[in-house]
Amino acid sequence: MKTNKKTRREERKTVMELLFSASFRKDESTNDILLIAEEEETYSPYIRNTFLGASAFIPEADKLIEIDSKNWKVSRLSPVTSAILHFAVYEMLGTDVPPKVVINEAVELAKEYDDESAPSFINGILNRIGRESGVIGGESASRGED
Repeated sequence: MKTNKKTRREERKTVMELLFSASFRKDESTNDILLIAEEEETYSPYIRNTFLGASAFIPEADKLIEIDSKNWKVSRLSPVTSAILHFAVYEMLGTDVPPKVVINEAVELAKEYDDESAPSFINGILNRIGRESGVIGGESASRGED
């Protein structure tokens, strides 16, 4: 088992990879997925907490994503897009990370690991969720009105 210090961006990439993997391993618990992955590498508290928190938050995140993705069902999103959105929505709404940082990091991951249309799609979804949840712009809008 190796331990190495990662940058926060590398840690977010690891969270995305764990969420991506979990999307194909529905018969295993998130704790089991984490334990198996940690047989090869010890994860930081940030990675463990964000993966477990984002995994638990997926049902709520999916509701928000579907409302704000205009004519797109979550089931139609690529597994990479879903993984990025799941951790980003959790991090934006469930932690104290500034929304601009969350959105920027999610867009950068999408540029590196997803198709060319994903960064702008992810940026738009996260900005709408942030505005409508009141974490961006300071005012909450009614969902589904645009």
